[in-house]
Amino acid sequence: MTCPLCKDIVERTDVPHVIRKCSGCGREMHMTELGEHGRGIFIREGDRFVIPEGFIKIALNPLKSTGRLFKPGLDMMATNLFLEGLYQNEETYAQAAAEMERQTDEIVNALGAVAGLDVNNPADSEKILSILHDSHRNTREYWALWTGQFLAVARDARKEGNIERAMWATACAERFRAMMVFKTALEDVVWMGHSAKRIIDILGVWDAHKEDKSEEFWQTTFNENSYVLSQVFAVPLVFIQDKAYVGGMKLDRSDARFVDYVFSAESSREAILIEIKTPTTPLMGSDYRGNLPPSRDLAGSVTQVLNYRHELVQNLNKLTEGTDVRLNAFNPKCAVIIGNAEAELKDQTARRSFELFRAALKDVEVVTYDELFRKVEILAELFSLKRTKKQQP
Repeated sequence: MTCPLCKDIVERTDVPHVIRKCSGCGREMHMTELGEHGRGIFIREGDRFVIPEGFIKIALNPLKSTGRLFKPGLDMMATNLFLEGLYQNEETYAQAAAEMERQTDEIVNALGAVAGLDVNNPADSEKILSILHDSHRNTREYWALWTGQFLAVARDARKEGNIERAMWATACAERFRAMMVFKTALEDVVWMGHSAKRIIDILGVWDAHKEDKSEEFWQTTFNENSYVLSQVFAVPLVFIQDKAYVGGMKLDRSDARFVDYVFSAESSREAILIEIKTPTTPLMGSDYRGNLPPSRDLAGSVTQVLNYRHELVQNLNKLTEGTDVRLNAFNPKCAVIIGNAEAELKDQTARRSFELFRAALKDVEVVTYDELFRKVEILAELFSLKRTKKQQP
């Protein structure tokens, strides 16, 4: 029963909470009251703090862990994974091996594909092996099966006094157990590491090609690594098309206009147009009464992408008709990727002139290559990814 004081309390038992008695009716409530500034849990006098069973999970895979491991914690986890069941002396070896065999049997028997079969039943073992080999190869259960099988071979060989066979089977069992541990705890982490290495690789491309004047090279590079361009804007982007036609074609098929990239904002599907030049494209022109005007290439690129935006707005319905592309064009954002500020803007006058020019642009974001790749570098640092300077791709 509830009373007016506690009738609106939402109880939670699946997260850390307190057990608190209602001052009105005395019933015990499982509740979470946020601490100061919404952080932590507020515990009042008389509360009993509860952490639900199974809530705390520590794993090498950060996506499966409710905590965060530091380096000593990683060492501890690795030690437990690889040395668990390491037999302290020979008197306990047989018992520990039997326990490991039991654990692997449980893993195999729990697989839905072998429901109704028992790995310890000789009549079922061949069928189980066939099922795992055909449709579950290289899974945790597959390697558990082989670990258990070789532990059984080693057990029988010890009873027969066949030392060579027992040693061989034990070594095989440990190799297969290592694969079982890898599939259980390490595979996802290793894959995440390889995926994250793409960030380091693209930084290596930048280090090696800062002087590359080929716009086609950079077009191809960004095609293969479109996430780099998504760093330009502070909203999640969806890649739509490279070298996208936005309109302008006459009856004789001349004057067709193609913007380098079209993205869309993930939530609103608003179009985002990106035009690229090269890192060697000049940013600033010749001195004009103590100031530096934008270069012909920079000013021209800004005008060009604005024209593309105009064409897209005018022709959007026609361009997307009959396609699966979901795109809006209420007020598309535009960006120009051009030049290398670090290499070109060497003095205060140049830096001031450049910043004044791009700050005055209302509808176009101008980002230099070095700024773009610095954003990628910050992303790498966030994940503690290390690289050496001038790393080759």
